Amino acid sequence: MKKYLYLCLAIVGIAVFASCKSQKAVVASFSDLDGEWSVVELNGDKLSDGKQLLVIDVARKHLSGNAGCNRMTGNIEYSDAQKNIIKFSQVATTRMACPGMKGEQDFLQALNNVVRFQTEGTEKPVNTIALYGTDNSKLMVIEKK
Repeated sequence: MKKYLYLCLAIVGIAVFASCKSQKAVVASFSDLDGEWSVVELNGDKLSDGKQLLVIDVARKHLSGNAGCNRMTGNIEYSDAQKNIIKFSQVATTRMACPGMKGEQDFLQALNNVVRFQTEGTEKPVNTIALYGTDNSKLMVIEKK
């Protein structure tokens, strides 16, 4: 009787294991970053205003967009030898004064601390990417426009 019990448990275990389809994570490449991106999460907070916009030109390794109130421009440091490692350097903004500049300051600080990127989904094309800091904390999530 115990043999049948163990046999039934084994069959059920195998059936459950076989029915679980594991989805492979999609790996974002540098070329996936090309285009316009809305910032949908910043430092763990969901954003709904859509003020921050990143425009990434992979061919030129250039960044532009809107930091919330001010326009911005900068360079992208990336090497094919170090996959998913990225740095936004020499980021400059216009200097307009707007009410509620804290969101823009937080965004620029987070952008300055980015060191790597990773896809947030399991499907191609890549539409959502997370940007991480040196301590592996998620600084922001961007979504393709």
